[in-house]
Amino acid sequence: MAKTFKATWLGDEDPQAQIIHMGDLTFIKGQAVTVPSDHGFASFIDGNPTFAVDNDKATPVEADEPDADALADRAEAGTEKGALKEQLRNLGVSVQGNPSVETLRAKLVEATK
Repeated sequence: MAKTFKATWLGDEDPQAQIIHMGDLTFIKGQAVTVPSDHGFASFIDGNPTFAVDNDKATPVEADEPDADALADRAEAGTEKGALKEQLRNLGVSVQGNPSVETLRAKLVEATK
């Protein structure tokens, strides 16, 4: 019987990276996979810091997720609403919630008086 070891891919900060393929091996972030010791990738996996081997007590890497404000800013990038919010931020005016373009225009007029 061939020797095997358990390898768990710990992933990286990329939230899109949830699965990798190494030849005929498929690793899902955080799930253990049985790897034959004579496999072509066995020496690459063993000792690699992105893998936990056998009883290593490593935990998967947390994905670098943007916060809600960053997502909202990115969604409005290149729009009139986004430009108005940026102008208001540059003037030191706090914009909260999801105001309409008309409301943002009124705030900008008030801030520049």
